[in-house]
Amino acid sequence: MPRAIRPMKAVLAAHLPEGEGWSFEIKWDGIRAIGFIEAGSLRLQSSNLHDITPRFPELASLATELAGHDTIVDGEIVAFNRFGVPDFGLLQRRIHISNEHAIADWVQRLPIVYVLFDLLWLDGNDLTQLPYENRRSLLEELIQPGSNWQVPPAHPGNGRELLDLATARSLEGVVAKRRESPYEPGRRSPAWRKIKVRRQQEFVVGGWIPGRGGHANHIGSLLLGYFDGPHLRFAGKVGTGFTRAELERLARVLAPLESADCPFEPPPSPQASVRAAHWVRPELVVQVAYSEWSHEGHLRHPSYLGQRYDKDAREVMREEPVV
Repeated sequence: MPRAIRPMKAVLAAHLPEGEGWSFEIKWDGIRAIGFIEAGSLRLQSSNLHDITPRFPELASLATELAGHDTIVDGEIVAFNRFGVPDFGLLQRRIHISNEHAIADWVQRLPIVYVLFDLLWLDGNDLTQLPYENRRSLLEELIQPGSNWQVPPAHPGNGRELLDLATARSLEGVVAKRRESPYEPGRRSPAWRKIKVRRQQEFVVGGWIPGRGGHANHIGSLLLGYFDGPHLRFAGKVGTGFTRAELERLARVLAPLESADCPFEPPPSPQASVRAAHWVRPELVVQVAYSEWSHEGHLRHPSYLGQRYDKDAREVMREEPVV
């Protein structure tokens, strides 16, 4: 069994693909996690190959459910709000906690669900070259719903009804997958396409601007960017969506990254109000919602959703939809 796998990723699409060769799933707003189940124990790996097993102890019993099977699964760890909608902001309350007793407390206060959607390995057999629809069928046969995991249905054929449901329920969107496609570890493949209802993506923090008045010594907004080849391009700033506690936590995280040099190429214009900026090395990744991109290539109405410790900064690019 492989010890590490980078997940296959979807490209952003402007429209639902047409034809009978596609299957459609809800796009879940959480943390991507590869699950390795071997010798009766579960190990969880994030997209950037970090071990996140201790953060989600309530998932350990999934290995018990599959006693006798060694397997690798792909899915998303999700926190649902009181309306039954995945909420990345809620999940933020758990993913930064490392203290064992605090985690145990949060397991009771904010349980999570491991939403499973692919099967990559089963009892010594590499399944990645099997068609998606075959892997999905095996996954549904193997795993029964539990208190903290589920295998939501996939919908072959036309995805319009599912996209309408995602829109009505304010879900993140829909993922279309070619039914004959293999699993391509580490690749962002057009065989998987995400159609978003809500506009949001990851950005890299390149600096921060102090607040005003009594908040002059604290973070007022973050300066955001994305990589275009070797260059970090400026995408604007975000100053809403933070709690006081989150701003204090971000200040502690950014302090060791302080730098005398602006990481953006080209530097932001003076009109971007960055004269008082504190620059940082571009290593921290955050999730941001926005309404649209301006003609200047800046975000309109951005709102902070949370830090993405599971993403590598160098992999963050501006998402351009394929047609």
